[in-house]
Amino acid sequence: MRKILPVLLLGLASRPALALPGTSAPIVPATLDVAGLHLTLDADARQLIQAKVNSLCRHTASFEARVALAESAFPLIEQVLAEEGIPADFRYLVLQESALQGNAESAHGAVGYWQLKRETALGLGLTVNSTIDERRHLIASTRAAARYLNRNNATLHNWANALLSYNTGLGGVRPFTRPGDADATELAFTSQTNQYLLDFIAQKVAFEPACAQQTVPFVPWREVPAAPGQSLAQQAAALSADPAAVARLNPWLLTGTVPQDGRPYTLLVPLATGPLLAVSAAPTLPAAALPAPTYLRINGLKALLAQPGESAAALAQRGGASLSFFQKVNELAANEAPVPGEPYFFQRKKEASEEDYHVVAPGQTLAAVAQHYGVLRRSLRFFNRLPTDEAVRPGLVLWLSHARPRTIAAEYQPVPCTRQVAARPAPEPEATAPQPYNPADDEELASINELPTEVPGPPVQPLPTQRPAILSEGLPSPDPAIAMVRLPTSAVLRPVPAADFSHPYLVAPGETLYALARRVGVRPAELAAWNNLSPSTPLRAGQLLRLSPPATEPEPTASNVSSGAYTVAAGDTFYSISRRYGCTVAQLLAHNERATPTLRVGETLRVPML
Repeated sequence: MRKILPVLLLGLASRPALALPGTSAPIVPATLDVAGLHLTLDADARQLIQAKVNSLCRHTASFEARVALAESAFPLIEQVLAEEGIPADFRYLVLQESALQGNAESAHGAVGYWQLKRETALGLGLTVNSTIDERRHLIASTRAAARYLNRNNATLHNWANALLSYNTGLGGVRPFTRPGDADATELAFTSQTNQYLLDFIAQKVAFEPACAQQTVPFVPWREVPAAPGQSLAQQAAALSADPAAVARLNPWLLTGTVPQDGRPYTLLVPLATGPLLAVSAAPTLPAAALPAPTYLRINGLKALLAQPGESAAALAQRGGASLSFFQKVNELAANEAPVPGEPYFFQRKKEASEEDYHVVAPGQTLAAVAQHYGVLRRSLRFFNRLPTDEAVRPGLVLWLSHARPRTIAAEYQPVPCTRQVAARPAPEPEATAPQPYNPADDEELASINELPTEVPGPPVQPLPTQRPAILSEGLPSPDPAIAMVRLPTSAVLRPVPAADFSHPYLVAPGETLYALARRVGVRPAELAAWNNLSPSTPLRAGQLLRLSPPATEPEPTASNVSSGAYTVAAGDTFYSISRRYGCTVAQLLAHNERATPTLRVGETLRVPML
């Protein structure tokens, strides 16, 4: 999740926004050069990238605002990348990560322009404390990101793999590398290429020509030394700069005054000769000229992050909804204030989450978890068989997408030392059934659904379930032809890159399908389908289970294909389904109104009848 703040206007000048020739989105080429690599894109990869490019360029005002920010920031970013020996094309990565928002924050605790976690930032030499967060400093964070990329490329010897490691980590990228990648000068991208890399190419294809055309007005930025002990307002006055613009360009300074700790700091300021109308505290642009709010997508729902000090009424107005509608869909009491940094929705929350499980953090309430995942509170109570007046305790494993079977006891885990989901300060409210919608709500919801929904950068991904390590030693095998694996029984699971799930798994006494699926990191329905079991079938000690999908794809049958509809089976991909029905991936995505090629076992797709 990211905070999309008024900084989007910092690159806009006082002239009216010009319509880019690129409002008809650029066409993805079959080949292009990126970071010193000659890339060949097959037809399916181009279709996937083109879908992202079209999405980025769809809303002119939002796209031009990001082009203006890029024009302002790229000269500074390119200078740092050159000094650190990073290819200039990596400037598009900051658009993918944060849309050039210094205050961007993710659900995983990644912050700032380059989306760095606290531990990573400290390890790269940035200052992160109660007064300063250099992850929000454009120059400092760019230098840290460059060092991270350089360090990984020294191991991988391939800038494309180094780019992917920025998302997966050095260990997580290894399953995607090939023996011939080291020092390669040419690569082929297909529909099987990691989506993070395809999204990066889309950023380059969309923004490179738009920035080169220089048709969007912007305010250039410059870096100046910061005066210790002085406030931003004092330094803005000394520089003859707009104080509001200086404040927005320097979110790294959390207290508003440069500390006197002996360290040199710098400020970003708009050039004194540049127009400042668009960044003044009270812009005179008409409301119709301002970009529409850019929503986050959480659990498939439109959401905005609450800003510090923002009231429910102000947040509702920012999203274009009435206060009563906003409070209703977010299950808020009449006097309940939004929690800064948490998502608030402009569509009714869903009955189930896209994620399966969540471990309750200290001080966290059921209401906070429900809001974080975009799920109705009553659903969580039903899924977890919680009495109305029962408060959740730290360490409880909450089921988010389906009900915990009666035969499975509630599980508690040691609370890991990770970023906690923000908890509401108010005590757990009494459970009440959500109020029914009236026709006025439907009308308002329809108008909200017409607003832009493009989210800059990669799709929002709620907290993932880590895949555990596989231990193969110490377990006698009754058949030497079958390699047995044992899953760790500790509640704290140690993730290991490229864990091998290809061997049969020997079920331990008392083990259940649901507990095993959660530990492996897959859905119970998937695990059952891979082994031709019913999800309610009890497991037997000594039973052999497959922990990964079968190698062969299931053929379409009457049970999963009828009248242009297809039910997704284990192992299916958009690519395999499109080949099966003689269409392209782009056609299948468009037919199902999808922006990204993600599937869930059991869901139904509309298949174009060509």
